[in-house]
Amino acid sequence: FKAYSLGRCLSCVAMALSGSKLKLERCGRQGHVLLLLVGGLFLCLLAFAPGHSSFVSSLHSLARRRHLGNSYSRLVARPGHRVVAVHRAASSSLEVGGPVKELVAKHTNLVVVDGHGSKPPSDGTVYWHVKDEDVYRRVLMQGDLGLAESYMDGLWESNDLELMIREMIKLEPVKNELGLASLPLLAGALVGILKWLLFPGNSPSGAKQNIASHYDISMKLYEQMLGPTMQYSCAYYHNPDLTLDEAQLAKMRLVAKKLDLKPGMRLLELGCGFGALANLMATEFGVHVTGVTLSEDQHAYAKKHFNNPNVDIRLQDYRSLTGQKFDRIYSVGIFEHIGRNCYETYFDKCYELLKDDGIMLIHCIGFNRRGEWNHGGFMNKYIFPGGELPNTLHFTQEFQDRWNLEDWHSFGVSYAKTLRAWKEKLNGWKGLEEFDERFRRMWEYYLVSAAASFQVKRTKLWQMVFTKMSGSISNRMDDCHHIRNA
Repeated sequence: FKAYSLGRCLSCVAMALSGSKLKLERCGRQGHVLLLLVGGLFLCLLAFAPGHSSFVSSLHSLARRRHLGNSYSRLVARPGHRVVAVHRAASSSLEVGGPVKELVAKHTNLVVVDGHGSKPPSDGTVYWHVKDEDVYRRVLMQGDLGLAESYMDGLWESNDLELMIREMIKLEPVKNELGLASLPLLAGALVGILKWLLFPGNSPSGAKQNIASHYDISMKLYEQMLGPTMQYSCAYYHNPDLTLDEAQLAKMRLVAKKLDLKPGMRLLELGCGFGALANLMATEFGVHVTGVTLSEDQHAYAKKHFNNPNVDIRLQDYRSLTGQKFDRIYSVGIFEHIGRNCYETYFDKCYELLKDDGIMLIHCIGFNRRGEWNHGGFMNKYIFPGGELPNTLHFTQEFQDRWNLEDWHSFGVSYAKTLRAWKEKLNGWKGLEEFDERFRRMWEYYLVSAAASFQVKRTKLWQMVFTKMSGSISNRMDDCHHIRNA
């Protein structure tokens, strides 16, 4: 099943049809879906047919001729909107990008600057300097992936990348205003969803490969970016004047206090990272911690730097843990890698391993939108393959009936500050010269775009505390009031 080829076929057909004289707008969403399903069925056959590559190329040319040949004379300032200008370079073709530009002009505070020869504004206005008209095509066909990859390729710049991406996030709920021009995005999202549903990549072997592709790329990079705490998760900026290291220590101690630790307790940390949190728990609270990770680099680092007799770091999948019962179970940053199809497996495994009067804590990133997860985006392709973010509905499923939710704490803006601090610690990539320009732009785009998403609360940072239920009866007689003192 050639998902990429099929996705491109669907996108190209959608673009070609969206520029035709067909008036499917009257059919509403049902008409769009019907077109996509019929076209998708047709193209599924073509995807396996000999010579289908030339067919795709022809469709792509047709799409460009029909859809991208619009005039931009109607792109003017809208009354009541602060966005005003789209600057033109005399040498640039102005027949590309109309739908994207119009949406940007209508819903954002960006100034769009076209072409290599154009001069961006110098008055501090946030601008999107598009050096190559192909950027618009990529954005129209691939959404956030097209925007990110064209930045990685050096095809556009901005004087404030984070603010620029914050403005672009405003376009997510209004993509339907593109009309038929939105079909390529719909097609790409459909392929990204179906690819994972048909071939999920979070089996034990797939999960290990996904983790290695991100966490095992360079200890040198992580040591410089994270600093001495080696915490690759959200810090807790409960005081705005905290440094990164102070906020990370605050996060670690916040987790410990919510778990209500007592000396001699046995803890299980799922996805233990580089081992710093387990070491702090054992050192400051007198507990025994077993930590599991799939990252070979993290495992090696923890073994080398945290030689604590009360800490046992294992290179092991959490699903293979059996036998021992723990007083407390917690995870900081693993739940995003579990996969929505494995949430029940995760909670059931924790139920099996946690003592009846124990406490379980999850620290994870959340998402503010419902619907299936699209694995065709930038983050999944380049940063966290296999990753999926939960939304609030995922914590109301039937398997949750065996758990009592004691507390739900949200502090996502702290993650925006954390990501900015990590970018600053890269220090212009001094000492990291082995990474080429494209990798550097990719990594900085990851940090900055994530900071933008947390700042506007599109993504969240959640800490949730659970206790076990036996049938309809709780195994604890208190309300975990200690959390309110954390």
